[in-house]
Amino acid sequence: MINSSDLKSFLTTAKTLHLTKAAKELGLSQPALSHCIKRLELELGEELFLRRKNGLIMTKSGEFLLLRGQKICDDLEGVANFLKTGHGAIKQTLTLGIHSSVACYTLPYLIKELKNLELNFRFGLSREVTEWIQEGKVDCGIIINPYPHSNLVINQIDKDNVTLWCHKKSTNKDKLFFDPQLYQTHSILRQLEKKGIEFAHQYPISNLELIAKFIYEGVGVGILPEKVVKNYYPELTKVYSSDIKPFQDHICFVYSEENKPLSSIAQLKAALKKQ
Repeated sequence: MINSSDLKSFLTTAKTLHLTKAAKELGLSQPALSHCIKRLELELGEELFLRRKNGLIMTKSGEFLLLRGQKICDDLEGVANFLKTGHGAIKQTLTLGIHSSVACYTLPYLIKELKNLELNFRFGLSREVTEWIQEGKVDCGIIINPYPHSNLVINQIDKDNVTLWCHKKSTNKDKLFFDPQLYQTHSILRQLEKKGIEFAHQYPISNLELIAKFIYEGVGVGILPEKVVKNYYPELTKVYSSDIKPFQDHICFVYSEENKPLSSIAQLKAALKKQ
């Protein structure tokens, strides 16, 4: 059975990736910390760190334990506090996968709203978040246009439109900025090609906030979701709206069937519906 003290030692070491720094933070000697890590590795039958001259590198097993380990520690502490006091709500923890752009207009509200639910985050593209849910690397995710899967529960919580934007006062429309990683981008690009709308320069940039900033500065035209635009720069306006049909996004809260009974999932789902 995993020793909770060893697990805490692992989490601190994973945060610093340096035995001396972690030992100091934990108030242990370096040999004592090394013994904790070694004991945990023997218990799990897996190597958690690779030792290098300039520090540590986490193995795949270490990365997986890091994702789950904090939740285990929080749950154990919650139970201990509840048993000691005999009252009070146990704070629950969920790991949420989400695209960073969606996080900007979603997470501030959730963090304020969910008093007894602590959220950990892992950021990635929607297709990556879907894989993480299926692999158990995150508990749930906010996903754009998820593909149906027999093991996934999908709840639509909102919609968005991806289209072309520029600054109201900009006359510079010969440059196009877009995120090449998004399927929505390629749908818009195909429409532009069919309509014969060309740009002298095209700039693929895998960061929607940076694209929005460029467009706000009047640099050119950008392919962006409307929610990203309204969250940062409401001064921007749609262009080519009569020629190019916006791509409609479905924003969904997704989790695995095995997590369906969790009260924390229900709590997060209710908060998202209220937003």
